[in-house]
Amino acid sequence: MRHKRDNKRRWSGSHLWRISFIMVACFMVYYLPSLARLVGWTSGQNTLIILHNFYGLDFYALVFFVPVVYAAYTIGVKGVVATALVVMVFLFPYAMILDSHPSTLFRPTAFAIILSAVGSVVAMLQKGDEQRRRSMNELKCLYDIGRAADERSGMDNFLSSVAELVPRTLKYQGVTEVRISVRDKVFQTADFGKSVNGKVVEELVVGGEVLGAVELYCNGGGAYPKKENHFFKALAERIGGAVHEIELEQSLEGYYEQLEQEVEKRTRDLEEAQEKIIRSERLAAVGELASGVGHELRNPLNVIRNCAYLLNMMQEGKADEEIHSTLKLLDQQVDISNRIISDLLNFTRVRMPSPSRIDINGLVKESLSWVAVPEDITVVDDLTVDSIQTMVDAEQVGRAFANIIANAVQSMKDKGELRLSSGIEDDSVWIKVEDTGCGISEENLNKIFEPLFTTKPRGIGLGLAITKRLVEQNSGEIEVTSQVAKGTTFTVKLPLQ
Repeated sequence: MRHKRDNKRRWSGSHLWRISFIMVACFMVYYLPSLARLVGWTSGQNTLIILHNFYGLDFYALVFFVPVVYAAYTIGVKGVVATALVVMVFLFPYAMILDSHPSTLFRPTAFAIILSAVGSVVAMLQKGDEQRRRSMNELKCLYDIGRAADERSGMDNFLSSVAELVPRTLKYQGVTEVRISVRDKVFQTADFGKSVNGKVVEELVVGGEVLGAVELYCNGGGAYPKKENHFFKALAERIGGAVHEIELEQSLEGYYEQLEQEVEKRTRDLEEAQEKIIRSERLAAVGELASGVGHELRNPLNVIRNCAYLLNMMQEGKADEEIHSTLKLLDQQVDISNRIISDLLNFTRVRMPSPSRIDINGLVKESLSWVAVPEDITVVDDLTVDSIQTMVDAEQVGRAFANIIANAVQSMKDKGELRLSSGIEDDSVWIKVEDTGCGISEENLNKIFEPLFTTKPRGIGLGLAITKRLVEQNSGEIEVTSQVAKGTTFTVKLPLQ
């Protein structure tokens, strides 16, 4: 309150000094003929005195409208009345001493009344215009806050922008600094706290909950924002409502994100469940096929092999090259058929592993010997020199390595480089089989271990499925990376014993 009174006293005092200066100047103009007589300018006096009663109108008295109008704009009706009374006092000496008109005392009084009336009208018009501008600025302030809230740039950005736009909009009221506190966060203007003289505080209340407060600081030079002004309550309600709306939007966005994640999770679960069902159906089909026709096919194949062998023995040294190559092709096709049947039976009847301590490098080399590698394929041995011991089922892991090496050889189409390497990482041993073959496309990379999936013209897609099962049964894992037209790398990791 002391700051408020001091501001008002300084503000009114500065305008009173200006009004007094204007009044002195008007007094000198009004008494200009008398001043001319005092200085001996008689001819000028006769000319100037005519304006005091020019067709019954005192033109010199009109200059007193200047301080009255100024008082109307700066102080108001009270200032107008006080200024008019002073003007009336200024006019009495001339009326009583110099003017011989019979209504000498009536004219200053009437003129003072006219000044008061005109000044009061000007003051009321100015006050109405100021109130209109105040209302427009207040509406603009509330509108700008609404626009800032609609931008949805986040709570912090919204409150920071409000702390900057409120002083700009309410500058006419002397509000130069704003501080907004919401849920232990404070947002304020850049020069907050410097030479502030008074403040208005309004709480941010939403639904009965106090979210924080808005502090409006006045820095002198204008009308102090009154506490009872309903605009400041409306301002606090607008900011509080926008904060609540932003919090609701953020809560809804979080809920939507959570819902999307939940839907994605459920979708993945359904897809995985569907894949498991499809895989189970495939496995059931493979099992039924293997148990139903596996043994039945091997008997005819053995008969075909024996017949081919007998024909080859009978034609030894007699048959031409074409017959010999035909019998050899027949024997190869029988081997391919036997492998397909073996894959079917092995996939459905994988026994539990019987681990024993072995040298993993030696097992890889042994598995390599089981695969026919064409001469145009270069085998690079990067296996470690030191022996790496591990506890696995040698037969099962050896079959897994043989399947991986066989796939690598087939992908290179009889030409390329096959690289075998091994090493130790943490508590496991890793073995890599790298080739420079055709590679695997990204869309097929996640399907190669599925039963019955294959891109080969020959085969039923069980080799890698069996390999993965054999490795996992021995507490290992298998990984694959590939680039189309550059090659593929299979990495088998087994526990180090």
